Amino acid sequence: LLPPFLSGSLPLPNNLKLVDFLSSVLKSKPSRLTKKMKHARLSAKHYFVHSGFLRTDREAETLSRLEKEFLDSIAEENEREEMRFHMQKEWRDHFAERCEYLRLEVDATGWWKSMEEAERRVQAEKEKRRREKR
Repeated sequence: LLPPFLSGSLPLPNNLKLVDFLSSVLKSKPSRLTKKMKHARLSAKHYFVHSGFLRTDREAETLSRLEKEFLDSIAEENEREEMRFHMQKEWRDHFAERCEYLRLEVDATGWWKSMEEAERRVQAEKEKRRREKR
C-alpha cells in the first residue's frame, strides 16, 4: 500500500496520515502499528492526491494481488472473511468520500442495500459462533 499511498494514486482524502490509513484498513490501533514499525515514521507521512486513482491495470492488479495474499495469510477462516468484508467497506467508504469531494453524483441505493445485507450476514455469523462456543 505504501507506493500508491505516497504517489497519491488512491481514492483517499488529502492530508490523511499513513498511520491512520493503515490502522483503519487493518483494524489495528495506531499505537500498535507505530510500535511494530518504529522506524517507518508512519505519522510523518501524509497522503496528498496526485491522480486519486491507479493509472494502469497492472497497478490495480498488483494491489489486488497483494491484498489477496494478505487476506490468504490469515489462518482462521472467519477472521479472514471478516477482514475481507472490513477492507471492502473501507475502500467503498474512501471511494464515496472521494466522489463527494469531487462533487460527483453517485446513486448509492443498491450499494447501501448490499452493505446492510453484508453487515446483517456478518452479525448472524458472529451470533452463530457465540452460540457454538457455549
